Amino acid sequence: MKKIICVLLVLAFIISGVFAGSVYYAFGDIGQHPDILMGFIPSYAYMGVGVKLPQSNDDNTHDIQFLVGEGYLQRLLWQDKVSGENNYKDVWDKDSALRYNVWSNDFTARFRQGFGESPVEGKDLLLLTAGVNVKYERYYSASQFGIFDIKGTLDSIIDSSYDGKIYPELAGGGKSFLGAEIQANLKLDLMEDTLHTNDGFWARLDFKYGPKIINSFSEGFADYITFTINGVGAKTLYNLRDAEGDSVVSLILIDRMNASWTGGESVPSFVQGPVSLGRKVRGFNTYTYNTEFTAVNNLDLRITGPGLGLDKLAPRVNLFLDCGYGWGRVLNTDRLENNFLASLGVQVEMSFFDFIDLGYQVSYLLVDKEKYTQPGKITTSFTFFLDF
Repeated sequence: MKKIICVLLVLAFIISGVFAGSVYYAFGDIGQHPDILMGFIPSYAYMGVGVKLPQSNDDNTHDIQFLVGEGYLQRLLWQDKVSGENNYKDVWDKDSALRYNVWSNDFTARFRQGFGESPVEGKDLLLLTAGVNVKYERYYSASQFGIFDIKGTLDSIIDSSYDGKIYPELAGGGKSFLGAEIQANLKLDLMEDTLHTNDGFWARLDFKYGPKIINSFSEGFADYITFTINGVGAKTLYNLRDAEGDSVVSLILIDRMNASWTGGESVPSFVQGPVSLGRKVRGFNTYTYNTEFTAVNNLDLRITGPGLGLDKLAPRVNLFLDCGYGWGRVLNTDRLENNFLASLGVQVEMSFFDFIDLGYQVSYLLVDKEKYTQPGKITTSFTFFLDF
């Protein structure tokens, strides 16, 4: 892992030296551990540098980014590790899950190229991104939690004979995983997006491919492919401004349609999580309802208050209604399943730079099948970002 970090850093410095003055900060993501201040502060950061390459005769994006992610996370999985049976009735009790801690590392190099000029100033009409991500993870028992004490492996719940059929990254006792994936996405951007207004449309197609030949360098292994398409449309319904032209309150209607397909012989949990139906319908748990196909609609009414003195700092209330359907094979099993989930709720947040939305979410689950939960169950969580 140290060699990989060194190679990426050396490449970044060489390229930045050749193209002096064209280096900029690039943000990737952040993550939280639920046992560190209830997940209220980030425990994982993914960021790096971008290097602008020489341009042709247009102003389109043309650069390379190098990102490094590192931090401490936790996973809660509600599938039996041998049979793959889903434990739907107890997904609200984290003590009923296979729970473990993860020290996660990501190392990404990606190229970005823009095409055409969007009607929105400063944006590419199309933006193509392609690259490679190397992932290294070490796994620890959740009962031995501690930022500076991560000595124990998963021997208490998974032994060295575990074959990894359901959780392939934990094969051999859940010591570590080392692998890589090819990533690509294409985004069409016709959205004018500010803190107080959203008008237009954007769509993005994402692709990830991690064949077993480059995902079997340790005890854990993986083999997967996934396609996801997002389409988001927005309209500012009302925007009251003061005498200086600053927004006092705005109402935005915004809707997202999301669909994904995930396949492969050995799909690891870190791939299943983002595409699972439970992750996409707010109020449910990530890593749940993990079928091959998912289709979700998320409808929001966003109410943004006045700026609070600093640029792009304002309170925001987000009212939402989600519904989604998942069907097909349950990943890493031979079982077929279909699930319908729905919820409504509110997110009360403070928006920083129209980027981080730190706040609290309350969801009311609109399901009436016993295998999911009792009708009308209320769930709560902290928020760091708006999903779209």
